[in-house]
Amino acid sequence: MKVLGILAQKGGVGKSAVARSLAVAALADGLPTAILDADPQGTVVRWGQRRDDTAPTVIGLEHGALSDQLSKLARRGARLVLIDTPPHAQATIALAAEACDAVLLVTGPFPEDLEAIGATVAIVRALGRPAGIVLNKCPPRAAATALARAALTIFELPIWSGQITQLMSHPYAAAEGLTASEREPDSKAAIEIAGVWSWVKGTILVS
Repeated sequence: MKVLGILAQKGGVGKSAVARSLAVAALADGLPTAILDADPQGTVVRWGQRRDDTAPTVIGLEHGALSDQLSKLARRGARLVLIDTPPHAQATIALAAEACDAVLLVTGPFPEDLEAIGATVAIVRALGRPAGIVLNKCPPRAAATALARAALTIFELPIWSGQITQLMSHPYAAAEGLTASEREPDSKAAIEIAGVWSWVKGTILVS
């Protein structure tokens, strides 16, 4: 079983949306997938409760330690678990990163988003985990994203060459317990998520 941590120390960058979108993309790719919601806000747990589909399995940490919950998901047959970590909780982020085989750092494209990513990169570097960065909640015009990508090169981590654009497809789908890929499979949002998943699978989860 592979464990992929979805990390962002700054709140509001759409980490939970990325976690559930990638989980559904992995399922569509034939990979039995689960999400461990380690964020006390329980955003992904509530999304899972709105779903009619029982996959991906979504569990929180209220019933056991992180390692125990991962063992439980492995016994249930999960081949990939995504951990949605809490913002502003460096200790929990470090614990989750330590339990992961690889890490995806999520950031917005604006200066305040980029300022916050350094501490998370430091955690990942200290643990020596394979990692990459994805830009999320980006404006449709690519200029801001290009500047952000250039700024992120200082961390010397792989950066997805595209962007996840801030589109209403994502919150509308979430309200129904879906992802944009399920609700609007031919949409720009779905195409972007497919691109992220393909990159994560081929770049970060290969080892």
